[in-house]
Amino acid sequence: MQSPSPAMDPFTVIVMLAIHLVGSGGLMFLIWRLMPNAPGLGRWWIASSLFGMAYLGRLFGGLEVLDLRALAGDGLMLFAVLLFKDGVRDFVGRPVLRWPLVLALWAAMFGAEIAAALCISPSARHVVLNSAIGSMYLLMTWILLRHGGASQAQPLRAPLRLLTTLLGGLALLTLLRAWDIGLDGIDVAFDGLLAQVFYIYASLTAVVVGLTLIWMLFLRLNGQLADLATRDALTGVLNRHGLDEVVARHFARRDAPPLTALLVDIDHFKKINDSYGHATGDKVLQAVARTLNAQLRAGDFVARIGGEEFLIGCVEETHQPQDMALMLARRLNQSVRELPLRTADGTAPVACTVSIGLSPGCSSLRAWQKGNEQADQALYRAKQAGRDTVRSFSAG
Repeated sequence: MQSPSPAMDPFTVIVMLAIHLVGSGGLMFLIWRLMPNAPGLGRWWIASSLFGMAYLGRLFGGLEVLDLRALAGDGLMLFAVLLFKDGVRDFVGRPVLRWPLVLALWAAMFGAEIAAALCISPSARHVVLNSAIGSMYLLMTWILLRHGGASQAQPLRAPLRLLTTLLGGLALLTLLRAWDIGLDGIDVAFDGLLAQVFYIYASLTAVVVGLTLIWMLFLRLNGQLADLATRDALTGVLNRHGLDEVVARHFARRDAPPLTALLVDIDHFKKINDSYGHATGDKVLQAVARTLNAQLRAGDFVARIGGEEFLIGCVEETHQPQDMALMLARRLNQSVRELPLRTADGTAPVACTVSIGLSPGCSSLRAWQKGNEQADQALYRAKQAGRDTVRSFSAG
């Protein structure tokens, strides 16, 4: 039985939806021109604009007319939802689909819709279209549930949860719409309670999703700016400012465990630069930084504090605080020695070792500052011993 006529005619609701989509796409385009490398943004503004254009084309071509203009609008919708999905994957750090695969998926969905329209009935076209779009929304919801939580920075989690909820609701309504059209025919596609709820929800979602995406992008940008202030540009580890912040936060804890300072110096680094060039020197610094970072446990940290010097804070959790730090230092020493380094042009191997000096365990910020000096003295002893070795501070 057909639902009662809605209070708002479908033409008005679809116009609102189209305007919201095109407006959101235009706003995202203006931001994209300023931030062309923002993850997902390039796909989102195109997807939003295509969706809006498809709805406008459907309005002016006739809501229930099946002709080339209607099919072209459906094709735009299917292509837009694929772009939007890839934008979501890009934002949460998942690989996007290659263009041949995107086009193949689009062709499969669009081909199924045309076949349904020609071989079954006009209403079958809408069933296939809404089923395909609803499935894409459902897939986006699953991607966000799986990759938009703990793996993302804390400030991003709230907008990601909102986006997940909005897309989940849109997926449910779109799939219900496909089911309703399959049961009651083409008349319920644009008339009836479900059609009204669908278009009003989609129109409001177009506005909120657009604003949520922009919110997420600016939060991501803000995080990147914070990283630039606290991270070394070449190696990606902490810089001196970032080191001071991490150490201050550590000792501000009431139950802060002791820290041991490990001062790491790349042996004969000037000779590497002079012999192979600064490009090779940069590669060596980056490789050493990655190796140091990869060996650290949760709570440990590493900073670049000079040209070829790194400082590691090793969190002690045993009754013998030097044991853990000493084992870590020896591991680091061996790992760097075994690095398969080559020159920047790849023509020759480059040997690289490090000397490491350890401080005693430091239980306060003042002790940490003194511990840096003690680690420096221990590093001097490691160099005096022939380099490529580890030494602990000794007062004797």
